[in-house]
Amino acid sequence: MRQTEQHRGLIGLDIGSTSVKLVELSGKPGSFALENIAVVAVPDDASSSAYGQAISLALEGKELQTDRVATSASGRKVAVRGMRFPALSGKELVGAIRYEGSQVIAFDIEDAYCDHCVIESSDPHTELMDILFVVARKEAIDFKTHVIEGAGLEPRVVGVDALMLLNALFQRDDLPETVGVVNIGAANTSIGIARRDSVPFVRDVDVAGNSYTEAIAAAMSIEIDEAEKIKITDPDHDATTIRATQHVTRHLVNQVSRSLMYYQTRGQGTPVDALYLCGGSSSLPAVEQDIAKTLGIPVEHWSPLEQVSVDDARFDAGAVAKLSPVTSLAAALAMKPDPN
Repeated sequence: MRQTEQHRGLIGLDIGSTSVKLVELSGKPGSFALENIAVVAVPDDASSSAYGQAISLALEGKELQTDRVATSASGRKVAVRGMRFPALSGKELVGAIRYEGSQVIAFDIEDAYCDHCVIESSDPHTELMDILFVVARKEAIDFKTHVIEGAGLEPRVVGVDALMLLNALFQRDDLPETVGVVNIGAANTSIGIARRDSVPFVRDVDVAGNSYTEAIAAAMSIEIDEAEKIKITDPDHDATTIRATQHVTRHLVNQVSRSLMYYQTRGQGTPVDALYLCGGSSSLPAVEQDIAKTLGIPVEHWSPLEQVSVDDARFDAGAVAKLSPVTSLAAALAMKPDPN
């Protein structure tokens, strides 16, 4: 393992429901360079040992700059909430956050890991504190840290999918005031909406890549494996598959629309100016166009790897571009600095 004293980044490791994605970067914001990238599939309902084997395969033959890892979680076992309190400090604030948090999450806070941060207000005269509260079921986090440690790596950061992607997106200089990121994964779609230096809104929905696969399988009366191949290689296979995928896209667009409306009506203040799509299923036909047409705002495909230089002598640029959507979260995680 090659160590470089100036490097304080982390390996981004996206441990998803269908694959493990790894990205390692060098440099700093504005001048990141790709060091390593890999995607390894895992079987359905994979065990921790299967995930460990997938991580080992992703690491195979790679000269890493660090063994420290950033990963993340999403879905029903994770919750992100914005809170507002009068000026508090120390134990008072922690107690207030924990009590309020226990009232707004769908699982027992005693079985969860909690964290929070204070969002600095742009109003110097305000007497209120805006808090970002994050909570995750221990079982979800412990599973990921266990497989990471089992692969001989050190988990340093465990974030939330949408928050990690928003952090990476905000490293761009050309963004409008309020933006949203929509990460269409296999099991769920993570939606994050925020203005710079404000409390973000995060929501995960079950409409995602697997929804398309299941719709194609049902419409064509075929097995899931065959439907998955059609989804990836030929989603416009025939009128039946087109109708099936369009139905799922309409459902997804509705969920995104509801999220934007909720963000705006919950006092966040401003409408969303643009959406950025990423994730393995974001390139399915008509997804970008249907969201833009329905919502009436600019929508574009995006990956944090667009902000990363790729050495053509070391990597096949075409292959990296092909992996770009599916490795978006891993790349965003790799942009997270080591906390120490």
